[in-house]
This record gives sequence, structure tokens and C-alpha cells, in this order.
Amino acid sequence: MHQMNKNKFKKNRGLTRRSTTEGFTLIEMIIYIGLFGLIMGGALTSVYGILEANARNQAKAMVQEEGAFLLGKIDWAITGVSSANVDPTGRILTLTKYEPTSYNPLVITISTGGDISIKRGTGSEQGLNNSNIFVTCEAGGCFEKILATGDGINPESVSANMIVNSRTADGFPYSQEFFTIKYLRK
Repeated sequence: MHQMNKNKFKKNRGLTRRSTTEGFTLIEMIIYIGLFGLIMGGALTSVYGILEANARNQAKAMVQEEGAFLLGKIDWAITGVSSANVDPTGRILTLTKYEPTSYNPLVITISTGGDISIKRGTGSEQGLNNSNIFVTCEAGGCFEKILATGDGINPESVSANMIVNSRTADGFPYSQEFFTIKYLRK
């Protein structure tokens, strides 16, 4: 019987010893911390990429909306025009409309700072773009008057070609080109 107690004691003693040595070794802890760091680094990189893509998409949507609005305004202004003149810089378009004559002259200006404005008759100048975008022109200017060829195929027309620019919240630029052409009725 004495022998049985001895085996029992050794068995318990072994279990006790084993339970006090369970846990993580230093190498295991270093490996787990390294794996955790890799997972967190990947997650943070993914979140940053998603946020930056969202900012680019917002800038793109704003540029497209503003560009469509500006092009629509210019297209409206050129509709029903009897005459058009473009200054030598290609940044000022002066129009004479058939109706309503109170709009004459109708002047569209693109400043060197990138703001676009319209002035109807003797009224005050009104800005068309919001402060988050600016308009640039190519070397020849934004507006061009195209004379009729005289053969009846290509009538007199006015074209508007502008680049609408914006920046994301992170400062990355986004731009898109917009173009329209309108034939003058005579």
C-alpha cells in the first residue's frame, strides 16, 4: 500500500510541475508579436488605401459635376447667338443674342486664377464655379471662334475647351477636359 501512495504522489507531482511550466516562451512571444504586427500593418495599409480611393472618387465626382454644369451654362449662352467674339487670349467670349436682348452683351470670362464668370448686359458679374475647382485653358485659350468656310458645309461656330481641376483632401490633383462646339445661326 505504501507503494501505491508513492506512485500517486509522483503522478501528482508531475502534473503540478507540468502546470507551472505551461505558458509562452520568449521565442513564441516574439513570433506572435511579429505576426500581430504584420496583420495590423496590412489592415492599416488597406484602410488607408480605401480612404484615399474615396477621396479621389469624391474629387472626380465633383470635377465631373462642375464640368458638366459649366459646359451646360456655356452651351446655353452660345445657343441663339447672332454674333460671337473671342479676345486674343481666348479667355473672354462676348456674345450677342437674338433673344432676350437685355442679355446683350453676354460676356463669359475665365480668369487667370481659374475662376469662370458670366455677365449679362449691364448686370453684375456672377461666378459660375465653386471654390474647390479651377479652370485652365490650353495655350490657344478656352474659347475659339471658327469662321465659316463659305462652302455651306462648315458654318460659323464657337467652341469651348477647358480643363476642370481639383485636389483631393490629401492634395493629389485630379483634372478632366470638357469640350463643346455650337454653330451660330444666321
